[in-house]
Amino acid sequence: MKNTRTTLVPSLLASLAACTTAGPASIAMPEPSGDLLADAAALLVAAEQADSDEARMPLVERLDAMQVAVFEDSDDDPLAEWRSALPKGSTQVYRGRTLGPAYRRAQLPPGESMRIEQIFYAGERAELVAQTNGGEVALKVANPRAEAVCDKQLAPRADCRWLPIFTERFSIELENRSSDQASVYLVFR
Repeated sequence: MKNTRTTLVPSLLASLAACTTAGPASIAMPEPSGDLLADAAALLVAAEQADSDEARMPLVERLDAMQVAVFEDSDDDPLAEWRSALPKGSTQVYRGRTLGPAYRRAQLPPGESMRIEQIFYAGERAELVAQTNGGEVALKVANPRAEAVCDKQLAPRADCRWLPIFTERFSIELENRSSDQASVYLVFR
């Protein structure tokens, strides 16, 4: 059976781009790429960089249409804050994540690193996209045996895609190698 979700994503993103008006000149609306996780990461970074709630509104609307939600065990949910700052009735009521991507934000001071763990299922394609607002950030993913699955530099985005052999917990590490504070969005599916 063909996965209709995979074929609908590019057309959904193109439709959303056509329906959404561009915000104020201070923020550029990211162009849809057809990659759901990369588009979500780009929109999250753009929304964080928006200088007003008005500029952020079309970005939040696109994130909601993509069913993006915070990762289950994360207390840091800027998307919920951005939704609450918008005028009542300006966006659709969001009822929680079903099959959309999950995100997590990492705030990394210069020279600091952060490590989280995430379970990925055997035989199901694992996908992770990370995007930063600047700085030199390294992304490393390893299995429980400390074997590298992915090792990339965010410039400003990187993705890791693999097929796990076993259902197990993978280690995801971000390291800020710059002298500036870095905000990084990890988007999973």
